[in-house]
Amino acid sequence: MNPRRTVTLLILTAVLIGLGVAVALTVNLMPEEASRQAQMVDGLFRGLMGVATVIFLGVEGALLYAVLRFRRRRGDETDGLAVHGNNALEAIWIAIPALIVIVISFASFRVLIASGASEPQPLVVEVVGRQFVWEFRYPEADVVSSELHLPLNRQVRFAISSDDVIHSLWIPVFRVKQDATPGRVAEMVITPTRAGRYPIRCAEFCGAAHTTMTSEVVVESAEEFAAWLQAQQVAGMSGGAGQAGRQLFTQYGCSACHALADAGARGTVGPSLDGIGTTAASRVPGLDARAYIEQSILDPHAFVAEGFPSGVMPPSFGERLSQEQLRALIDYLLSQ
Repeated sequence: MNPRRTVTLLILTAVLIGLGVAVALTVNLMPEEASRQAQMVDGLFRGLMGVATVIFLGVEGALLYAVLRFRRRRGDETDGLAVHGNNALEAIWIAIPALIVIVISFASFRVLIASGASEPQPLVVEVVGRQFVWEFRYPEADVVSSELHLPLNRQVRFAISSDDVIHSLWIPVFRVKQDATPGRVAEMVITPTRAGRYPIRCAEFCGAAHTTMTSEVVVESAEEFAAWLQAQQVAGMSGGAGQAGRQLFTQYGCSACHALADAGARGTVGPSLDGIGTTAASRVPGLDARAYIEQSILDPHAFVAEGFPSGVMPPSFGERLSQEQLRALIDYLLSQ
């Protein structure tokens, strides 16, 4: 090869690699990092962006050079050169992509293993997805919440399942996503590294109110987390029937579809329940308010409010709720 061309090629290669490194170090298309796993995932992502930049500019540059250098000149009616192949070139364009794939696979495997590595004494949180709400249980403290609270810089091990259809727990700032599948328990670990409030989403279409299946994760200091757990335990012991009914209303996803001011619910998929305690008795002749509400919970297709679709509310609450829970929920709705 011509020495001048060799030097030019080396300079272009160095420029491309420099641009790839610059992109890897400066370009960040991801949301903020709030976990140790997010730092590892983002590092890998930025590396891939750098490699992709080098490949893209190299390939597009070669194409542009070929178009300009070997274009047909005006008035040139001769045949092109008969090129039968170049073994060295073919070996290079097979070896380089293969090497890139191997390196990326190895780096991805390392991130996958490191992000799931266990640490001593993790906090265990059981996550249950149901139409259309997330429920977070803290078995060590016997606390149930619709909002996820986590201590800063302590590993959390999630045990994720579903009560009905397939859901997917997605916490963007943690860079984690795990399906919640009926009949199975999936595990996922995370170590929060930044305090704050961050959104939780369901990333699997799970029904008519899928878009309302949202919650928040609150990352706080160990002291604040312990105080929150203690406050939840005290509230659970002293809240009374009204508190129990309100908690069941939120826990079982009623707030995702129905509006109820006392519970802070603003759902629009189903009818508003404000004032249901005074209007339920007049909905169906022969049924008092308690019977109407109970049948509407156990057999939601029996009485469909005008202007709302049927077949949306799950018919499985009779299996999910104990008699005591059902009674507490009905008492709470009757008080509205």
